Amino acid sequence: MKFLLSTITSATGGVLEGPDAVADGACIDSRLASAGMVFFAMPGARTDGHAFVPEVLALGAYAVVSGGPALPGTIRVRSVPDALLEAGSAVRSTLEGRVVAVTGSSGKTTTRELLSLALSPAYRTDSSRGNLNNRIGLPLSILNLDEDARAFVLELGMNHAGELLELGSVARPDASVITNVGTAHIEFFDGHDSLAAAKAELLDTTAGGGICVIPSGEPVLLEAARRNSLDCTTVGPDGDFRLVSEGSGARIEPLGLRVVLSVPGSHLLEDAALAIVAAMRMGVDPVEAARAVEGFAGLPGRGRIFVSGGMTVVDESYNANPESMKACLEALSHSPGRRGAVLGDMLELGGRSTELHYEVLRKAACCGLEFVVLVGPGMRDAATALSGSGARVEYADDPEEALERLSAFPAEGLRLLVKGSHSIGLDRIVDVLREGVRCSTGSCTR
Repeated sequence: MKFLLSTITSATGGVLEGPDAVADGACIDSRLASAGMVFFAMPGARTDGHAFVPEVLALGAYAVVSGGPALPGTIRVRSVPDALLEAGSAVRSTLEGRVVAVTGSSGKTTTRELLSLALSPAYRTDSSRGNLNNRIGLPLSILNLDEDARAFVLELGMNHAGELLELGSVARPDASVITNVGTAHIEFFDGHDSLAAAKAELLDTTAGGGICVIPSGEPVLLEAARRNSLDCTTVGPDGDFRLVSEGSGARIEPLGLRVVLSVPGSHLLEDAALAIVAAMRMGVDPVEAARAVEGFAGLPGRGRIFVSGGMTVVDESYNANPESMKACLEALSHSPGRRGAVLGDMLELGGRSTELHYEVLRKAACCGLEFVVLVGPGMRDAATALSGSGARVEYADDPEEALERLSAFPAEGLRLLVKGSHSIGLDRIVDVLREGVRCSTGSCTR
């Protein structure tokens, strides 16, 4: 994304030490800085970006946004984190296209990618990268968008009330998609309605008369849509559109439109339905949108499948909450042959942690698993839920020990689910299994 340094300076109330220029992109990691970019010298407990200001300027960066001394090529500001947010908001105002925001308790990143595909038949589309969805990641995403795109799909995350109001005020979406209201981050909320109200903050920042696609059965979201005069569509069992299972795929009714993905799971089909309906509401032919999403092969840590030593691995290691755990276990239960799972603790569940871990393992007990490797105290404390399931239960304190436990089971013909909250580190198991990998979907990356 190209933007003027003066635009950033004005938005942040900073002082530009040097001439105005057109920058192309932004970063907060000095290793990613290159000529023509703007580097935001973010403070940090272990690493302070200000230590790299001379190095970045020597690389030819057009400017460094800094809270430090006046140096040629710097934009001096009071707070670099606030300046990044203000810069993202300013550049958002220059976008010539439609901005779509995606949030939800689970499935945000997958829905973002599916929606980008679904919009592609009618729009040149760009979107957030990776997991850039917070007050640092969102403005960075905006500052690095393709200015020639005409649809911009931005992911917004939250775990406290007020966050989506702040992020939505930066993104200022023309359309919004909320995937679901689950129990992720329930530790920080009084209950379902207060969590739904926090998700509804996105609708409060969506342009009046704009579009929103939300799950059915969520009155708090529906009231927010009405309050903000949004053109609202619901998707779900009692919604305007609903998903009906059909073999390896599903139909979106009342469209009668069949959806098939190359990765299994009803939760992924639900995300696809949201994406197709949202694209349709933005003028895309639903048949073309459905065809566009068929090639989706999952994302690293979010459903990508690969084969390792005769074992088929379902990589869901990026994160976990009770709803996504149960959905992945349900998908695993329909797989032929031997089945096993490495399940890590789910975090930020507060006083409901024991109850929700138990619910997940009760689901696992019904999936015909040969074994379950449990990582973390939450899973260990709920392990009695697996009694009588016939599954062999192994315990591990960390991912490395889980790998040792896993080695006791023959790999040939095994389908293995790996899933847990990000900080549990189950991606380290996936990294080891990926050595010498053969991708089963044709789109895996090392």
